[in-house]
Amino acid sequence: MFKLTVVTPERRLVLNQEIDEVTVPGFRGELNILPGHAPLITTLETGIMRWKIKGQAQEQVAVLSWGYCEVHPDGVEILADMADLPEEVDVQESQQALNLAEKRLLNESLDEENWKQVQREVARRRADLDIAKHKRV
Repeated sequence: MFKLTVVTPERRLVLNQEIDEVTVPGFRGELNILPGHAPLITTLETGIMRWKIKGQAQEQVAVLSWGYCEVHPDGVEILADMADLPEEVDVQESQQALNLAEKRLLNESLDEENWKQVQREVARRRADLDIAKHKRV
């Protein structure tokens, strides 16, 4: 069995769910992980995580904010600062936050750390808007 666990400081988003595969936003791009993947520990960037529950065709999605991913023979464990499911995204709020963050990047003189934080906010809000399309009706 190949299982997925995703936790944040506030909650357990996914707990020991049997999966066929997972794709995470890795530091150097998307990382697709299948059963039998070599053991690995890597950092995650803000972006969209996609996974397929064992035996189901429909892809599940969530937005992750920066974190870590550990791959071992039995599955994948993800520790993230934040995770949003499609049904949790407020499109209007995300659009406003994206607009504000983009303005900050263009108009403010930011030090390196603040610039990175605003970049992460831009990435998160863009990803939120993207996964909002997956909301279940």
